[in-house]
Amino acid sequence: MLSNFTLQDILGTTFAFCLFPFVIVFPGYVFGWIFELFEFRARLLPARFAIALILSVAISPILYYLVTSWFSLNAALVLTILIALVFVILVIYERPPLPQDWPWRTFLGIFLGWFVLAMFSLVDFQWGSRELYFSVASFDHTTRVSIIDAMTRTGVPPVNPSYYPGHSVKLTFLYFFWYILGSLVDFFGGKLVDARAALFASSIWCGVALMALIAFYLRLRDGRNAGKIWRRTFVGMASLSISGLDIIPAVAIMLYGHGAIGDIEHWNEIISAWVGSLLWVPHHVAGLVAGMVAVMLVHSAHTQVRTRQFTILVFSGISFASALGLSVWVTFVFVSFWGSWMLLLYFQKRQRAILFPMFVAGVAAFLFAGPFLFGLMSGSEGSSLPIVFDIRSFRLVDALLVNSSYLWRLFIRLVVLPINYFFEFGFYFLVALIWLRSNKSYLRENPYYLAEVLLLGVSFFIGTFMRSTLIENNDLGWRSWLPGQFVLLIWGVDVLDAFFASPFPRFAFSQRTKYNLILLAALGVSTSILDVTLLRFAYYFVFGSEAGHQFYSARLAYSTINEVLPKDAVVQYNPSEVVNHPVGLYGMRQSAISDRTAYGVPSDLYSAKVAEVSMIFNMENVQNWDSLDILCDEHFIDVIVIVNGDPLWKSLNLLEKQRVALYRDDYNSVFFCGSRLQPLPVP
Repeated sequence: MLSNFTLQDILGTTFAFCLFPFVIVFPGYVFGWIFELFEFRARLLPARFAIALILSVAISPILYYLVTSWFSLNAALVLTILIALVFVILVIYERPPLPQDWPWRTFLGIFLGWFVLAMFSLVDFQWGSRELYFSVASFDHTTRVSIIDAMTRTGVPPVNPSYYPGHSVKLTFLYFFWYILGSLVDFFGGKLVDARAALFASSIWCGVALMALIAFYLRLRDGRNAGKIWRRTFVGMASLSISGLDIIPAVAIMLYGHGAIGDIEHWNEIISAWVGSLLWVPHHVAGLVAGMVAVMLVHSAHTQVRTRQFTILVFSGISFASALGLSVWVTFVFVSFWGSWMLLLYFQKRQRAILFPMFVAGVAAFLFAGPFLFGLMSGSEGSSLPIVFDIRSFRLVDALLVNSSYLWRLFIRLVVLPINYFFEFGFYFLVALIWLRSNKSYLRENPYYLAEVLLLGVSFFIGTFMRSTLIENNDLGWRSWLPGQFVLLIWGVDVLDAFFASPFPRFAFSQRTKYNLILLAALGVSTSILDVTLLRFAYYFVFGSEAGHQFYSARLAYSTINEVLPKDAVVQYNPSEVVNHPVGLYGMRQSAISDRTAYGVPSDLYSAKVAEVSMIFNMENVQNWDSLDILCDEHFIDVIVIVNGDPLWKSLNLLEKQRVALYRDDYNSVFFCGSRLQPLPVP
């Protein structure tokens, strides 16, 4: 094995990336060709690739969920091989041509640029021989890596890797479809791919899928401008680098507030930049892709004959079923939009023919997602409402209103809402004003325009006036804006296309407006650059080299555990430490209790379990292993990982004379504990 962890991560992620087409390209190609979705057989190769990718994001999650949950990962492997064989046969048989004017060098440059940026942002950085630093995004990766690994070890739905009361507990109270694809790649890759590499590769592919969605959506929406499609596609892809004005408050906080910050978005209620969403939460972006595929399929269905229409609508429902398992919150926006769209079309009377297709797609979605919905509801904890009314917070203002009444805070939040959104959207805030002013008379001309306005409105309403309560973070408020952000990006393409191209009659720019667009775009790109920089280097600047030594030690310790312990071993660290990054990122074994995937575990039971297990690590002046073994047996623990901050650490000089450590250095020690696995004898 390579001694440099950065090189290990790069090679593992690259290999996982090369395996991902088996689950995220080939299925979409095969189903698109067989069922002629989006006129697949008439498309040239670049368009086929884009369609195959976004169709796979819309089909593979629910397909592999049903196969793995009803059968096994081995059955999914057989299915994947069959799909790959069909893909090869189709490509060899047809040899789809390339367009003569296809700017493949530009596409390749964009793809390689994104690949390098994502790899740079995600992998561990080893500095010197014994310092290691992970990305700030690993704060969330601890959960995602744990779930992917649990699926590879235990199947779908996975056993909860963070809760073991003496028997396995299924983890169903979670939207986990994206992790199934990562688990399959982890499973296919054997020892060359682990759960972290699979997660990182999935983020890279999700970025490529988002670019493919932009390209194909623009092609469907603006078919009459096909001659400019390459330029508009490049503008859309480049626009992914434009974020809001977060750089202004973030720099102010770093200069005049509390020093360095780890994530530029956390100065306020989050609306993530595209790059941040892809690195932190690719499953939510994948939910957006699947939802948009469902919308585009319905758009394409209402002009087809009845038999073709039914097939397309079934796949639209499949797309919605996948979206639900990828991101409940993003799908909630699409479902709300779907109902609003149907109501609007009914009263508008002009496009009532599309209402029945939309209804059929909804029924198909419910049927395909039924098993997952049942598991989701059965795993639900408590009786509190998952969504409540609230007005989006503006933390700079909220800090001044700590002692004010709740109603007064809501009123002030409503008053400053335009300022709040101006900071969050910046360039796109101005784009929305320009586009709506310029196109208000043309909404009926293009069937996509009205749907875009409605989707943006639904995102605005949910993201502004609702919040989720399942966890401390307002996940609904953070993710519900993704569909709206996509609409704004598409409108940004319209505005920028008119800005740089020949005069466009709908968009009349004053010189002042042009300067404002340039300034806001520059600030938006600067925000994304600072965001990536902070995600990569914040741990080094905030915690220093001592933390790097600790992280390096922890990775060595858990690498040893993964190499020598059986897959069903229960490994425990001190659970009173909130968000233990190493155990989530590197610990590919079951824990008795942990915070990283405590979904569905009643809060009182979780707190009691944490308090009991923490006793193992909080003991002082321990003379022998007897009391520790009793506690380990009581909680079904086989191995404990002791860090130098635990009170138990002070007793190690005596304890290691009685039992040999699996791993030991100045920061981490790993010992067998309890009676299930035989401890190493003292020489």
